[in-house]
Amino acid sequence: MHIKCNDYKTKDIIKFMRDCTDKTQTEFAKDINKTRSWTAKAERDEIKIYLNDFLELAKINKIDIIMKKSDD
Repeated sequence: MHIKCNDYKTKDIIKFMRDCTDKTQTEFAKDINKTRSWTAKAERDEIKIYLNDFLELAKINKIDIIMKKSDD
């Protein structure tokens, strides 16, 4: 499955990433030494996500991040 991230909010992308892993909020957060509340807040758009954390979560969970210049 793939999504065009430009069409979603950060909270939706984080939730999508976690759903792809079949992990609980706690398990997902522990991947980068965060707490369950970090994941919950991220999925409610209550905190900003550092790019380093985003990329680390993708790497650990084997989720490819692909950048492509738009054709428009």
